Amino acid sequence: MTRVLIVDDQPTFRRQLRALLSHVGFAVVAEARDIPEAEEQVRLHDPDLAVVDLMLPGVNGLEGIPRLKTIAPNLRVILVSAYRDRAGIFRSGAQEAGAEAFVAKDDLDLKLVQAWNVVSKEREGEA
Repeated sequence: MTRVLIVDDQPTFRRQLRALLSHVGFAVVAEARDIPEAEEQVRLHDPDLAVVDLMLPGVNGLEGIPRLKTIAPNLRVILVSAYRDRAGIFRSGAQEAGAEAFVAKDDLDLKLVQAWNVVSKEREGEA
């Protein structure tokens, strides 16, 4: 079962995402409001996947991804944002920061699961 960390400063979004991920069989092992809290949760729970919001207080998601991957090099990250109109820019920035995918929050239901399935298959190919 895929173990997930949700990193978002909006409690309502975290709650909705937790419900979605649980519904499709993921285990949400932790939540964080910002990158420093996410770093702590990565150390404590060793998740397989982190779903990280772009716009976070303090350190944003793009800056935070390398910090999380320093702690857990095998951690897979999907960056999310409400800024759908800038998806192309964020997608390339997410890849440069070390994320496996970028998904607009509007598309999280199906596309998040699809993104994880692609990442999981790529990872199996590396093994």
